[in-house]
Amino acid sequence: MNFLSLNINRVVAVNRAPWVRNLKSKLKVDFIDLQETHQARLSDFDLRQFWGSSLMQSCVVDSVGRSGGLALIWNPDVFSLESSYSSQRFQLVSGKVRGSDGILNILNLHAPNNVSLRRSLWSEITVLVNNLSGSWVVFGDFNDVRAESERVNSRFDVGATDAFNAFINGAGLLEYPMTGGNFTFVSGHSEVKLSKLDRFLVNVEFMFWWPMAKAAVQERGASDHCPITLSCNIVDFGPIPFKFFNSWLGDQNVAKIVSNKIKEGIKKWRKEASLAKEKDLNLMKETVSRIESMAVQGQISDEDKKRRIDLRVKIQGLELAMAKNIQQKAHINWLKSGDENNSFFTRWCK
Repeated sequence: MNFLSLNINRVVAVNRAPWVRNLKSKLKVDFIDLQETHQARLSDFDLRQFWGSSLMQSCVVDSVGRSGGLALIWNPDVFSLESSYSSQRFQLVSGKVRGSDGILNILNLHAPNNVSLRRSLWSEITVLVNNLSGSWVVFGDFNDVRAESERVNSRFDVGATDAFNAFINGAGLLEYPMTGGNFTFVSGHSEVKLSKLDRFLVNVEFMFWWPMAKAAVQERGASDHCPITLSCNIVDFGPIPFKFFNSWLGDQNVAKIVSNKIKEGIKKWRKEASLAKEKDLNLMKETVSRIESMAVQGQISDEDKKRRIDLRVKIQGLELAMAKNIQQKAHINWLKSGDENNSFFTRWCK
């Protein structure tokens, strides 16, 4: 389950649709969430330009004139809609994710520029989050920052930031660390202004189900906002399998390479394992010696007595294993080089 959120800044602008459609394909996106569509009465045909030919469902909030407008598109094979609610500033859909019985609430928003209107929006969303059960993911253009470091060359409003952080805390929302960049909005004026206005916020239940989800800022394209993504399908299948063909078995060079590599690997492992065992053996002997010294000076606890017995059993096992290795090594050397008796019998058998 992967999300793509973007302040599109006019859906009808040139190159917007192909850009978003390519991102959807590349990032295997299941939800596309657009802000500032600047368009009323968007049809499925209009939205399919962003989605492609695969199955889709959607809901939209019309713009007022050339201001605002929201669109939410998703894969119905991944998310099954049960209810929805919209206002001029946000749209909320609730339903079930494939393979899960719990409710997932998805809220796409575009916060107003006016500070007091933003605070009213924060209050409205807080009520929804606190009263509707299930997992929550809230995203979009918040038009606010959480710290002064999230703005460069633009005015920082301490009061607005405090209100924004209070909303996040009051709604019990959390934020995944975002990779790929520190800012999501770049002003097109002569003096470059940077801000982190776009983000994903989730509740504890969402983070419980997707603890390894990754939030990222994608490369800025046709909009003045960077797309942001939340990837919940983080699957690591390990290293790419190595293919070994039967036709290689007859090649002496391959056999030599495999033999040498295995030999080097085993020698390295044995050296490290031997050093580790020797270190453990010395530590156990020191502990036993210390306990026995304490016993000479006076009474020792039952716990120390039991520990001494356990350590002596382990020491005996390690020393026995080491003795077997030495015995086998001596036997190999005898077969290879012989000894004094071997030379005696060899001379008489000629």
